[in-house]
Amino acid sequence: MSKTRARASRYRRAVLGLAAAATAAVLLAQPDARAASRSADPFGERRHQHATNVEKKDLIKMSENKASPGSAEMVAAKTLTTKVLAIGTWTAKATPQTIPAVMPSEAYDTMRLMLAGKIDQWFAKNDGSGAVFLMNVTDSAEAHTLLEKLPLGQADMMTFQLIPVGPLWPLGLLVPAK
Repeated sequence: MSKTRARASRYRRAVLGLAAAATAAVLLAQPDARAASRSADPFGERRHQHATNVEKKDLIKMSENKASPGSAEMVAAKTLTTKVLAIGTWTAKATPQTIPAVMPSEAYDTMRLMLAGKIDQWFAKNDGSGAVFLMNVTDSAEAHTLLEKLPLGQADMMTFQLIPVGPLWPLGLLVPAK
């Protein structure tokens, strides 16, 4: 196999792996959406199974491929946390009667975290079930400490799932051999 064909084959596998990983991440993160899509689309389950199979097969190959170009960078990127994704969910203590009293101070303190550079982006979940922050911290414990100090955290009205994230390391497969 020529170098050009081998590189093109590696590129195709990397792109398929990335697409499968992104699809699986979206589907796994939204179980209600996945269930709704299955009921609305009879072929949704079959497509989901195919994406999962491709993901497992290709990601295992990528993680085991130690001789690929940029592999040292890929190994380093796998362990690097550059931000923490914090997905907040209301607790049972957050009711229509208790939330309004806390929200002015919550908004003010959240804005202070943003101005201090600790929160990069913030979002509301479309279903109204909480907030999502992309935080400029490299440690989940630091993110937990900051979020627990917010008024909703102190009142035990919101809990957060903390997900450390870093560089998209499979992109290293696209780097041409030197």
